[in-house]
Amino acid sequence: MSLHYKIFLVGMPGSGKSTVGRQLADKLNMTVVDLDEKIEEQAQSSIKEIFTHHSETHFRELEQSALKVVAQIDESLIISTGGGAPCFFDNMDVIKSSGVSVFVDTPLEELIVRLNAYEKGKRPKFSSHEGLREQLEKLYTDRLPFYQQADLRWVSTKETVDQLIVRLKELKKLN
Repeated sequence: MSLHYKIFLVGMPGSGKSTVGRQLADKLNMTVVDLDEKIEEQAQSSIKEIFTHHSETHFRELEQSALKVVAQIDESLIISTGGGAPCFFDNMDVIKSSGVSVFVDTPLEELIVRLNAYEKGKRPKFSSHEGLREQLEKLYTDRLPFYQQADLRWVSTKETVDQLIVRLKELKKLN
């Protein structure tokens, strides 16, 4: 592992970026950073409160700022981004120029299960049971062009984290 290397995880809300980030960090002996947690620290508010009391635009500006700060940290990191992070401003360019990016691709059915079971109260965009499938399908379609810019596409239900590590090393960016 080279010094000061960054792996950015991008993908839909509920795709497992934070979980995979922790697993990669353990296996690669790297530090993991959850971008949403950095935003909450910076704003001294939860993501839900930021959306409620300000706006999505305000949140996206905080997200952009946090991404740029994390991208400049002088150490090796695994960065779990928020689902929309690569889709706004020049964020995907920042991600691509700062390290390797992985699209954590999770099938729609699994996203629905996860968001219904665990995540709904924490995610402002999915607070209603109504039309969750339609919301996710539209969001996926809108965001896919950004996610497809990632260096690797990893289907979370078909490959292990160890297989992802092998693929990352094959990029020769980790050697």
